[in-house]
Amino acid sequence: MAEFQDKLSSAQDLNDVAVWYAEVAQLFLVAAMETLEGLAELRAARGALRFIRSAYTESDITVAISVDGALNGLVLLGLSYRTAFRLLQHMLGEELDSNLPISDFLQESELARSALQELANTLAGRAAMHLEAAGKVCMISPPQLTMRRGILLSHRDFQRLVIPLETPVGTLRLEIALMPGDTQGNGGCRDFFVAQHIVRPQQFIARYDFANPDRLGRSVYALLQQVHDRFPLTLNQLMTVRGRVGARLSPLRLEKDSCAHFLRREYDWSVAAFFQVVGHGVWVLALSRSIALLLIDRWLGGPGQMGERIATAWTPLEQAVLQAVMATVGDAYAIAWTQVTEQVTLRLTHVLTGDWTAQASTMLNEGSGALLLSHRIHIGEEVGVLQWLLPADTLLGFSERHRRTASRPSATPLARSVVVTLRCGWQSDPIPLRQLAQLKVGDLLPLHHPLVLWHDNRVIGTGKPFRKGNRIVVQVMPTGARSPLTPFGADGR
Repeated sequence: MAEFQDKLSSAQDLNDVAVWYAEVAQLFLVAAMETLEGLAELRAARGALRFIRSAYTESDITVAISVDGALNGLVLLGLSYRTAFRLLQHMLGEELDSNLPISDFLQESELARSALQELANTLAGRAAMHLEAAGKVCMISPPQLTMRRGILLSHRDFQRLVIPLETPVGTLRLEIALMPGDTQGNGGCRDFFVAQHIVRPQQFIARYDFANPDRLGRSVYALLQQVHDRFPLTLNQLMTVRGRVGARLSPLRLEKDSCAHFLRREYDWSVAAFFQVVGHGVWVLALSRSIALLLIDRWLGGPGQMGERIATAWTPLEQAVLQAVMATVGDAYAIAWTQVTEQVTLRLTHVLTGDWTAQASTMLNEGSGALLLSHRIHIGEEVGVLQWLLPADTLLGFSERHRRTASRPSATPLARSVVVTLRCGWQSDPIPLRQLAQLKVGDLLPLHHPLVLWHDNRVIGTGKPFRKGNRIVVQVMPTGARSPLTPFGADGR
């Protein structure tokens, strides 16, 4: 607090602030502990207190309570996705199994949202009760439940007292950003409490560019959107050819954060593959375990049935087929990249069926930013999730190459249209293919000779020109015969 002493009139003011904070924080701390013990039978231990300054929510899930009256400001209770999932299991008294990421499960499950909302309402009710008992008349608005980090709460950073609550299911963060509501007294102390200009939680604004990883430019995101527009097609094509099964992907959902934060999420729902991107770094693919099992069964000639597996129960045959499945997804992704930018090579290095976050932490720079690109994947009636975790530093070079090669024709085997170089002409009078569309009145053509098309010094088609209405039409018929003639004419497309 020494850095704020210049705002206080005396050491007595500083002492008054500390006493005020301790009194107010104790009321909300007791309310939070009573809520956890009453709803989930969890005892919480207080961690080390600290101050932070931020305008955004810092946790995956945040309960925001607005306070007016004798106290003004916000009280926040933050949880990670992993802690929220374990808390929900503890409250229900049963294990929850999902083939979706915890973030998706918590956002889509009515049961999960109801349980978290009950937690928020109980916390607000107990806080109001303790404030009234302490003689502080306040109006507490209904708590707001937000899912996702980076929700904008204020137009400028404001100070919060952070109190960690250690429980058997994980750590919760109680954050207090309050100041005295009365206008009399406290003198310079009011400048110490900088939670002014609070925007009510109901009016939160999603911060799309939260912790923009390594300052990636717009061209990178445009490139990724183009890649993932093509990825569903290339994946479906390869899956059909190699596994005789169709795969359908939903539109892309993109998240930005640090590698460390993404790796703190729960990935028990998935199997993972690590790909070395030649010349760039490591990309990680996560696929729902239920989808992986279905594809393995189909790969082995079965009807596509799923079975239960735990992390250590995969047979050598299943692991070999799983490696082929993940390699197929990687190949489809590489083809999608190649259709948009230069040739991209993904080399499969590891396939993991258990908790892969520890392995990933040794291969990725946790301090750098990352992008998490997610699709819902549909195989028949089964629905799962396919995710790519791309460290931001592996994407920095792609935008410039994309601008240089944006006009390069796509000629990959699974391209929607393949562009090839052809030569054309007549035996007696050559003409560049590109000039056919530029003919003018008065130009002479030897229409009594057949039109010949060459590709790689080989005749691939011939056709006899004829009149059709007001147009001259040439119906070119393919041929496999080689021509003794030397190709002539300019290169054309």
